[in-house]
Amino acid sequence: MQNELNQLMMKLKKSIMNENFIDVTYDVVEEIEEREDAFEAILPIFKLMEKYPNINFGRPGPLVHFVEKFYKNGYEEKLVESLKREPTQHTVWMLNRVINGSQGDRKAYFINVLDNIIAFPNLDEEIVSLARHFKSLHE
Repeated sequence: MQNELNQLMMKLKKSIMNENFIDVTYDVVEEIEEREDAFEAILPIFKLMEKYPNINFGRPGPLVHFVEKFYKNGYEEKLVESLKREPTQHTVWMLNRVINGSQGDRKAYFINVLDNIIAFPNLDEEIVSLARHFKSLHE
């Protein structure tokens, strides 16, 4: 089963520079959603976003719609892990969506993740600027 998931992720990766990338993404997400191990696709999706930070994945796009189906069921933790590895504009934007849906200590935790992104060493200034912008919305 893992091999099939890897093949689906490879299909995404191979089409990432094509103009029909979003169409391929919809098809791949549809196949992933039918799988019992669909949650296992979250990590490779984030790794794809990390590897290709300048690709337009949509706003929000099929990949975000897919991973957000696991909201409050492990998605947020996978997002934070990705942000600790390699923040991108898209994942910072996704974090802001999580902050908007959070309250109390949980919201404070996710805002702290934003602070860590702002202090992240050698991070692209556009990503830092976006994190600062989102932080200002929650002060």
